[in-house]
Amino acid sequence: MAKEFTRAEFRFSPDAHLVLGVVAAAEHFGQRKKLDDAAVQALMRATQEACQSTFKLLSSDTPTLGVVMAEFDDRIELIIEHQGEALPTAGLDTFLDAVAEEAPSGELSGFMLMTLVDRVQYQTVAGTQRMTLVKNVPAASSKE
Repeated sequence: MAKEFTRAEFRFSPDAHLVLGVVAAAEHFGQRKKLDDAAVQALMRATQEACQSTFKLLSSDTPTLGVVMAEFDDRIELIIEHQGEALPTAGLDTFLDAVAEEAPSGELSGFMLMTLVDRVQYQTVAGTQRMTLVKNVPAASSKE
């Protein structure tokens, strides 16, 4: 029997209400991979915070946020991409400031983000800014 692979893609304008659809997908992916409730909540919060914090970085020429969520045997990946200001401002500036757990309203704290997911990667590909959030799946959950 072939392994089932799940992937969801979203493209939307900067509207906080539309982020709720991506958050619901994060919940679905977490439940499919049998993450515990705390891990699912952390994935949902990281998804919401990362999407909303990226809105202010969108260029006025292409104010669209792209989100790809993919499930693998050992992890869930959330890729957030856009044209606009570089992503490291969406949290990297606070990674070394352990007291920055409480970022100003509307600001994503990199320290907080790293407590919610297992890995965060930033990269630029052909002018597109990309942030990848990775939530690992415990070994017992990935075997079925």
